Amino acid sequence: MKRILVVDDQALLRELVRVTLMNDNCEVIEAQSGEEAIELAHQQLPDLILMDIMMPGGMDGFEASRILKADTQTSRCPIIAMTAKVQQADRQKAHESGVDDYLTKPFSLADLRSRVETHTR
Repeated sequence: MKRILVVDDQALLRELVRVTLMNDNCEVIEAQSGEEAIELAHQQLPDLILMDIMMPGGMDGFEASRILKADTQTSRCPIIAMTAKVQQADRQKAHESGVDDYLTKPFSLADLRSRVETHTR
């Protein structure tokens, strides 16, 4: 069973992703901030992280991704950014932060499933 960490400050989006992935036989862990994502990633060692980029508070998804990719315990875990930021500069910043893929909001559930499958084989 694949373990997926879903990081987003919007509870409704986390629920939609959780239900979708649970139907695909995935274990879903949820975090609502970058700080919580880092803590849970160390505790649960997910197979994939779906990371929102724009989150209120102290740490955005870029910074959380940088920290996770710099840590030997979590550096190999693929990260897919989930974001409404569509500019090329945003994609470049995500890539520089260690993000492995980029899913633009709003996204289709079929696209979500496809990306998860691609990064958890």
